[in-house]
Amino acid sequence: MRQRFHKFRAATLDEAYLAMRDKLGDEAIVVRTATVPHGGWLGRVLGQKAVEVTASVTVEDDAPSRSRPLSPAEKKYRTGASRPAVAPSTLASPATASAGVGSEERVRETVDFFRKVVTQAQQRAGIPTANRARAATAPTGAPTPPMVQGNAAPAEVIPFEPLVRPAPAPLTPDDIRHDLTEMREMLGVLSAEMPGAGLSAEFVPHYQMLLKQGVSRKRAAALVQAASSRGDLRAFRDPRIFRERLKMEIRRHVNVTGGVALESGKRKVVAFVGATGVGKTTNLAKLAALYAVQEHARVGVITTDTYRVAATDQLQVYANIIDLEMKVVHNAAEMRAALKAFADRDLVLIDTAGGSPFNREQMTEVRALIEAAQPDEVHLLVSANVALEDLREVVTHFSILKPTALFFTKLDETRRYGQLFCLAAEAGLPLSYFSVGQNVPDDILPVSGGTVAKLVVEGEDDLGGTSAKSS
Repeated sequence: MRQRFHKFRAATLDEAYLAMRDKLGDEAIVVRTATVPHGGWLGRVLGQKAVEVTASVTVEDDAPSRSRPLSPAEKKYRTGASRPAVAPSTLASPATASAGVGSEERVRETVDFFRKVVTQAQQRAGIPTANRARAATAPTGAPTPPMVQGNAAPAEVIPFEPLVRPAPAPLTPDDIRHDLTEMREMLGVLSAEMPGAGLSAEFVPHYQMLLKQGVSRKRAAALVQAASSRGDLRAFRDPRIFRERLKMEIRRHVNVTGGVALESGKRKVVAFVGATGVGKTTNLAKLAALYAVQEHARVGVITTDTYRVAATDQLQVYANIIDLEMKVVHNAAEMRAALKAFADRDLVLIDTAGGSPFNREQMTEVRALIEAAQPDEVHLLVSANVALEDLREVVTHFSILKPTALFFTKLDETRRYGQLFCLAAEAGLPLSYFSVGQNVPDDILPVSGGTVAKLVVEGEDDLGGTSAKSS
């Protein structure tokens, strides 16, 4: 058995491979391919290159030749060199059939093939080709397109129209201010989360504490930076002093109503709105008992909650215990009639039907009743044990009812109070009451800035109606 090596040099790899097959047959194995200077020293001087293929063939002295399986690369080259890849609908001339890959004939065939593909796609899409457009508009007797190599010239392809994107609207001064504000807030977050970039390492634990309490990253960074930028930093390095400073900053960003204030000789109408299960009926009963029993005010109760099963019965039980008159209304006309009947009351509390803030039909019905009542105050009740993102959605969708205050319920069902501060600061609405339990009328208290600050900075281990009041 002998191993023989042969070298074949040509302008292209295809030509060198064909020369190798013509001489060595199917048994040849490609050992090496390389690009070499063409034509000796003249090729080196002129920079001309050629492809050199080194191949081997095994010759057995006394054994008949056996065929071997071809490698994928050899199959590729054999198929490409023996059968040009032309479109099935295109008939190649003998000269074209023997042309190598990359030859002028092969390029022309490839271009013609893809022209036909594009033309067919345009016909399916209903886009007229250039030839059709010319045929429809050309005058009688106009010369026909020239012939190329005995075949009709391919139809000119109309390029597809590029996707036109609308130009961005020019930035307004408000847009620029908004973008700058967001950039400053993000820089503040980065400074707070990367000690040494702008925030002293002593203040980082306070930033992390605010995040743990549910304060958003932007609000937490702004609070820590504001607290550390005012006053003596040496004093603020004491954790207790810095926490007090944080409380001061929180109080600066929280507005409160102090609760429902009654005026002598003037009726106050207050409506409660909110999602299902937030506690509107229970807290309305708390407020009614608080003013009727402790303030000795004349209180009337109106309910529109006819959707929930036994909702009116629940409020009627509270009204009977407190000895209050209650009216059930179903539409705007009945609402106006009920308010007229309660003209001599000091306080009228309206309980509305709860529902999903995404249910437009229910929201429209509640809005019609609210507009008929023309209340002095509209308290939007939200749960303190709900994530900040969901609270933002509630405020956004209930904004059509024009709430005047936020009423937080279920503070006894959470230990994270940062969302109270963030929602109040973002919504721009004052806080009216906190509900800290189910007891009527005990577990309700007017909100103060100090209460919010203490809950956010210190938290509460037991908020059930006593610890929160002590703040």
